[in-house]
Amino acid sequence: MMKKKLLIAGILLVIVAASAFYFLNQGGGLQVNAAEVRFGKIEEYVEETGVVAARNHIQVYSPASGKVTQVLVDIGDQVMEGDVLARLDGETLSLQLAQLDAQRSAALAQLDDARKAGDANAIRSIQLDIQQLAGTIQDMEEELENTRTLYEAGAISKDQLDSAERSLETQKTNLEKLKLQLNQLNSPVSQNLIAQYEAQIRQIDLQKEELASSGEDYTIVSGTSGTILGKTVEKGSYLQPGMSLMEIGDTANLYVESDILVSEIGDVKEEQVVRLQNRDLGIDVTGKVDNIYPNAFSKVSDLGVEQKRIKVEIEMDQMPEGLRPGYDLQVRIITKSSEDTLIIPENAVFTMENRDYVFVASDGVAELREIQSGIQSGNDMEVLSGLSEGEMVIQSPDGELEEGAAVEVIMQE
Repeated sequence: MMKKKLLIAGILLVIVAASAFYFLNQGGGLQVNAAEVRFGKIEEYVEETGVVAARNHIQVYSPASGKVTQVLVDIGDQVMEGDVLARLDGETLSLQLAQLDAQRSAALAQLDDARKAGDANAIRSIQLDIQQLAGTIQDMEEELENTRTLYEAGAISKDQLDSAERSLETQKTNLEKLKLQLNQLNSPVSQNLIAQYEAQIRQIDLQKEELASSGEDYTIVSGTSGTILGKTVEKGSYLQPGMSLMEIGDTANLYVESDILVSEIGDVKEEQVVRLQNRDLGIDVTGKVDNIYPNAFSKVSDLGVEQKRIKVEIEMDQMPEGLRPGYDLQVRIITKSSEDTLIIPENAVFTMENRDYVFVASDGVAELREIQSGIQSGNDMEVLSGLSEGEMVIQSPDGELEEGAAVEVIMQE
């Protein structure tokens, strides 16, 4: 009886051991997620929010004080340059003419400033920085030659030589950035801004002519052709000089404005392709960078952080139906792109000793592979060498994974 019990216990022990062996081997080792190396197109981009704006956009201001006797247009109406917008009962004709003259002088001064290429002091400052940095680079190049001689003689280590070479390349990069800033300062200001000032001067001239012939009744006319986008004046309103009355813009000629961080503007160039989207409105079009403003400005982010930005104008290749001024669009300015290249998830790549690596799941084993990475776009990474199409790379490898470890792919993407 005892032998029978021992035999049964032995059989059970064998079954348990065999089951454990089976499941351990069936499991294939450490469970991992993996993705297939694929061919495709990848794009590096600068992403921001853009706002749709109308060309020939102007604000109509009251040039004089008085009570509004007529408002002849409403929001959405189309007007031509010189059309009457409103009439008011002027109080003092000579005072109104003097105010118009003062406004015209101010507008001329703004137009003159806008036509200047950039701030002369800022341009001179960057020119001096470029001269100084160029001299520093020349000295560093001479010093690098001495460093190479010492390295070849065995007096210094390879790390010291590499450090000197990296320092020189960093300064050369800084020099290119300064040259880019200088080009931006020397770039002409937006033609749209110049057009706004010119339209404002035309409007003032028309108002002066109308005022001189109207006697007690003063007529406010449009300084441009377009659509009434906004209106803050009604019959019976009492106006003071400089009060905003209406907003006019050419809704048939729209473009997109986007404020780009100074830290990213170096990658942005005129004529670069731009993708413009608003999924809620069903808008998905392309465009190009039409103008990069020469000067930066401060802007407070949604998180309350003050940032330096540069305004960029984007011309659309086609006008989406129903697009209106003030709409927000997602802006992606394509700074680099590569066609028919190998692509893997970015989270498969990790760095050791300044080199990029991945783990490849090959026949149930993790194989460590050094790669040369290229463009990164969102969650994707371009691979220039080290992998082949169809191989499986392990995503988000953790510290437990080692070269030669048994792995089981539980999810493929």
